Amino acid sequence: MKHNILFRSAVAMLVAGAAMTACTDNIAVGDASLDKATSSTATIDSVFQNAEYTRQFLIGIYSKQYYGLPYANGGAYMPHAGNPYTGKFDGLTDCWHQFWNGAAVYGQYYTGAMTATTNRSDGLDGPLYSYDKEFQWYTIRASHIFLENVDRAPEVDMKSDEKNRLKAEARCLMVSAFFETFQHFGGIPIMDHALTTDEVANETPRDSVEVCVDWMVNELDKAIADNDFPWITSNPATMNGRWTKAGAMALKCKILQFAASPLLNPKDGQPYYSGASEEQKPFIMYTDASKYQERWDRFAKACDDFYNALQANGQYSMVLANIPSSATTAAKKAPYYRLAYRQGYFLNASPEILHSVRVYGNDPMSTARYGWHEWYSKAVPRNAYCPTQEYVEKFSWNDGEPFNWTNAAKKTYKSSATEPDVTVTKADDGSEVYTVSNFVTNTITGAITRNPKSLHTMFVSGDVPAGGRQITTSLTRDPRLYEECIVNGLNMNLDWSTASMTGDPWELWYDGNDGGTGVLTQQNTMFGSGYGFNKYYLGTGVYSGDQKADSYRYPTQWVALSLPEFYLQYAEALVMRSNPDVTKAAQMINVVRSRVGLPGVETMWTRSNFRSAKGYKATTLAAAATTPVTLENGETSTEFMEELLDERVRELGLTNARWFDMVRYKRTDWMTKQLHGLMQYRLIQKGSVFVSRNVAWIGADHDNDPSSTQPLFFLNSIKTITGNSRYLWNKDPKSNEVKKWLLDPLPQAEINKHYGLVQNPGWE
Repeated sequence: MKHNILFRSAVAMLVAGAAMTACTDNIAVGDASLDKATSSTATIDSVFQNAEYTRQFLIGIYSKQYYGLPYANGGAYMPHAGNPYTGKFDGLTDCWHQFWNGAAVYGQYYTGAMTATTNRSDGLDGPLYSYDKEFQWYTIRASHIFLENVDRAPEVDMKSDEKNRLKAEARCLMVSAFFETFQHFGGIPIMDHALTTDEVANETPRDSVEVCVDWMVNELDKAIADNDFPWITSNPATMNGRWTKAGAMALKCKILQFAASPLLNPKDGQPYYSGASEEQKPFIMYTDASKYQERWDRFAKACDDFYNALQANGQYSMVLANIPSSATTAAKKAPYYRLAYRQGYFLNASPEILHSVRVYGNDPMSTARYGWHEWYSKAVPRNAYCPTQEYVEKFSWNDGEPFNWTNAAKKTYKSSATEPDVTVTKADDGSEVYTVSNFVTNTITGAITRNPKSLHTMFVSGDVPAGGRQITTSLTRDPRLYEECIVNGLNMNLDWSTASMTGDPWELWYDGNDGGTGVLTQQNTMFGSGYGFNKYYLGTGVYSGDQKADSYRYPTQWVALSLPEFYLQYAEALVMRSNPDVTKAAQMINVVRSRVGLPGVETMWTRSNFRSAKGYKATTLAAAATTPVTLENGETSTEFMEELLDERVRELGLTNARWFDMVRYKRTDWMTKQLHGLMQYRLIQKGSVFVSRNVAWIGADHDNDPSSTQPLFFLNSIKTITGNSRYLWNKDPKSNEVKKWLLDPLPQAEINKHYGLVQNPGWE
């Protein structure tokens, strides 16, 4: 590379005499200790001869960390991936679908239009994660400048222990920025020192996958080995967001997990893309297949080291539910488990967060609400990353029994039927009227019997108390479902202290107050799949302000590394290492599951009804680790690994985990799968049958009829998603046409400079 990307993004800050600030953008990290520095013109000499300026220099590097929620259309002063017009990686998986056509998720990926040629200055005609617009090269070069100069700060104002701590932080910032890019492109050029002006013309081609991984790990090992690098920040209240030794160890695990996975570490030694050239292979994979197992063991060793450090040092822990003695059933305990899960990822002071990033947003409280929250509202449904039916069905009932649509339908319709008996007629206004005649009903009143674990109770249950109008809500599924997804009938609010569920119920049925006609039209709508996302949102669908939202006045942090993610990583390492320990792997998964009141993962095979609902064949945990599952992409998995991948997306929704699981395991079958949503019609009883009523409750029946109570009866059907359909759906997952999307293209403009930067296969 002729280093114009690497050079211009950082050197201008000092060599060209730019303002010495924490960058003149809208981004900030952490609390007061990481606020913006005061602007001043500075050179390297003047900066590093002043301890405070030296600290501010590092803060400037912190300000360019990756933040995974689209939050502002900020132009050139913020990373490309944070722009709502770019979009989230999760929307490219099988678990979410973007129903707004204004983001590059749709324009470049769903349409298949993306090429290696990026002409727009904002990069919106290129990958979601840009090769040259994420400030990653700025971060790497600025980190080297810091490492090479921090010792010049006066000892009287900055002691050696502080300098060592800040050096370790700089290494973590540098490696994190490099890894974010590496995950999308494979091997990339390593900048191992701060480039000078006379090096700009030098050529630096891509480094191999092996060299890149070793460099990242070595840099982190230097930070981890430093005795002045703290396990946890000395004052979390003021230094929240700083890198720590625990964060560095967790990042090392994540890097080695990605490196050991089949994309880069194929057991058969074959590249993910058939016909990849010998020139391309070192940049997209390890080329020595004889070390396949060694790479998994290296990942496992890093997990062992971090786990042992956790046991020795403590400080970090899962947030657990505070359940009162009066809550004696799974349904009564579920809100408390749900609150614990929420507190674990959303609150800045959560002890399970290993590293987080926050940004300033252009809202009154500077909590990054505008882009992520207000652009996900009924009036402005742009961040419309709607959960799919495929995702929702991954969440079990609250007692751990896997959800199975067919089993639920048999408890909904008479004679264990799996489909409704429906008659469709036309109303006077031309709309369709659905009449259902085979629901299980009460023999005396004729009302629908809302059986447990039926389609009627697949989200919430409960009765309307005497004199009331809304049900006393009972959660029937895995408590995480309600934090990941907005579902029909769920109350809009969950009290941060008592876990009481209040507020209006979400109305996601056709023509409901919230769903409207979105599920039918599936275009630019908040609930195009019949579901909405709730992770990092916790809102009520209001565009401006949303003061009733649970997230109101809370900063919206991005959890980069967490304990739940680590436990699930460790489980993977334990079953993939040379001497697998599936029992301990299950224990790691169960740390995550028990926090939300679910039984151990082993019950998926040891309980016959659980096993049947999932379609598993193994009858023991040990057998599950070796029972093969043949995938539609021609690859082979195991029942245990399939369950682990499902557990990861249940726990780590909208954190990019599903995207990178799809990439690292080459799950092109997820890319090509036709996805579905849920259509619900509100029903009212008319004699012995039930007829659709396409009317809202809040704002209509609730307001106009004092006797009207919360709707409880619905006709549910799975609906194919057609809005913003994806180019890859129903393609052959074994084809190169699909496989090329596992890694993004490097900019063709860089390739055309002919200094040896090799394009990823399929994008030539």
